[in-house]
Amino acid sequence: MSGGVDSSVAAYLLKRDGYDVVGVMLKLWAEEGGTRDNACCSLASVNDARRVAASIGIPFYLLDAAPSFYEKVVVPFIEAYLRGETPNPCADCNPLVRWRWLLNYANLIGAKYVATGHYARIRRDGSGVPVLSRGADRRKDQSYVLSRIPIDALKRSLFPLGDLTKLEVRQIAKAAGLPSSEKKESQDICFIADGDYRAFLRRRAGGRIRPGAFVDPAGKVLGEHDGLPFYTIGQRKGIRIPGPEPKYVLRKNAQDQAITVGGREDALVERIRLRNVNWLRSGTDPADGKIFAQPRYKSVPVGARFERQPDGSVLVQFSEPQPAIAPGQICALYDDSDQVIASGTINLINLSI
Repeated sequence: MSGGVDSSVAAYLLKRDGYDVVGVMLKLWAEEGGTRDNACCSLASVNDARRVAASIGIPFYLLDAAPSFYEKVVVPFIEAYLRGETPNPCADCNPLVRWRWLLNYANLIGAKYVATGHYARIRRDGSGVPVLSRGADRRKDQSYVLSRIPIDALKRSLFPLGDLTKLEVRQIAKAAGLPSSEKKESQDICFIADGDYRAFLRRRAGGRIRPGAFVDPAGKVLGEHDGLPFYTIGQRKGIRIPGPEPKYVLRKNAQDQAITVGGREDALVERIRLRNVNWLRSGTDPADGKIFAQPRYKSVPVGARFERQPDGSVLVQFSEPQPAIAPGQICALYDDSDQVIASGTINLINLSI
């Protein structure tokens, strides 16, 4: 539970349907300072979650996962930016912290399932294997960030909001008199006090961030930048290079700290390689039916083909070139029924096919 409306309604629905529900909140590491209302682990959020649990009539426990979260999410977040990637901390937190802690606690108290307020659906196939698919509310669908969760963890997962829209969830919360019915949604990275990741990186790793050169695709130096972490693939703003056409970030090189820039058409990507692939439907034939790739959280899925490699990585070929594909982000693969096949971290992008 987070104290927000989604986890509150998830707990309420399970309690209504006869489950023996225990409310659990994970205390995660967060910077001190700042006054953000949507900080997921603030004292106000803890109190909100406790009030919701009391109104539903379930016990509530707060678990301190801060050291684990810092080690497995915050440190890799910083290191990824330093090596020129654009990480997705939420996608890392789910399998490495949230589900591990919740399942361990479930085992401790003898609970069969872990349930959250995510907008996604799980069903079991004929063999009892869980199938993760998009939620009914496509605007709120979170199957992308859940695609990193191992299949063994999904076997014990429930998503009570999967068939509901956000509007319906708020209506249920209001009708049930839940204290969180009007609470705002959390939007920013939860552990950064002011929501500014660039300032966070300066505070936490400023001594390791070095300026470098802007270069064109041929390697010609065009100017100087402030440091790799402050730019992302596809970015235009902040590139102070004179010329008749705007320049976009094409790629970043951590070895020489160079950032390659070019025109909008130069930023189109046709093929990527995925590492650390999490297979949810390992028997899927890439030639069997239509495959869709989603290389960013809110991007529109695009037709694709994939090819497994001997080293465990996966090559993904888009049906049409895609803009602003950033190494370090997650790419999720879906079938034509909106079911997640697999997901992996984007490792390499090919700009020249």
